Amino acid sequence: MTYKNKIQYLEAIQRYGSISHAAKHLYISQPYLSRYIKEVEHDLGVTLINRDSNPLELTYSAERFLDYLHDIEDIDTQMRDELQTISNLKKGRIRIGVNPILATHTLYSILPKFIEHYPGVEIELVEEVAHRIEQIVSDQKVDIGVTILPLYTEDLSYDILYTENVYLALPPGHDLIDQAKAHADDGKFPFHLLHNEKFILLKPEMTLRQLTNQILNDYHVVPDVMMETVSVENALRLVNEGIAITFVPKSVKDMTSDRFNGAFVQLNPHHYYNQVVLAYKENDKKRLSRAAKTFIQMAKSGMK
Repeated sequence: MTYKNKIQYLEAIQRYGSISHAAKHLYISQPYLSRYIKEVEHDLGVTLINRDSNPLELTYSAERFLDYLHDIEDIDTQMRDELQTISNLKKGRIRIGVNPILATHTLYSILPKFIEHYPGVEIELVEEVAHRIEQIVSDQKVDIGVTILPLYTEDLSYDILYTENVYLALPPGHDLIDQAKAHADDGKFPFHLLHNEKFILLKPEMTLRQLTNQILNDYHVVPDVMMETVSVENALRLVNEGIAITFVPKSVKDMTSDRFNGAFVQLNPHHYYNQVVLAYKENDKKRLSRAAKTFIQMAKSGMK
């Protein structure tokens, strides 16, 4: 078991005050976590958990054990960073968490160049929805998260990659298609006329859905939501078939505009937009591997 796992297990118990709740958060079984704690206690000859308290608390021995584990982890990180520097990134590994919406349209515009320059660096991808990306970055299960603001996890920092506009996508043949084409980006499209129209929206846990809800509320539009999905691309394909209306970010619009037979209307760019960021553990940037730091620098440079 790695130092990181040991730290995560003890800190989860400290955070949740319960072995069962900690195990659920860690996606492991309660018996496994209980057995692990007892094995470590037996190995160290100390008690790590005050089992008489409710919620459970770490003992002073456990707190000192955690301090040492963090020190060992720092030394391990410094060692790996130095060795990677010496080898000029001939080897290394980056674990990247990515929002599915951004996987195709952002990450894969960055990865080819990075892999070309550093073919020996292993890339491990974890695709999750935005709120899960935050959690796995916070738990240090990945080094970097590619996601969208706002972030709700307090211990995360971020670097902004770019800001992109959001568009309404109307299907071909819609009653308002001519007005959409005439007012594609001048702010004069009559959004209020979309009240009770059929919409395909992203699922509630998706960040773009939260922005969509704000847009609909601001324009006093109550949608007839006929479908929810996690895929913006699938929503746009259905719009192109004349099924309903949806909202898409500029990256999706640009990649599909030559195949889309409906019309796009730009939302107010000062009020409605996505900010795509690289998120990492707060104050952890100095502890990131050289490979991860190089990836951040290259991504920021490539997205300007």
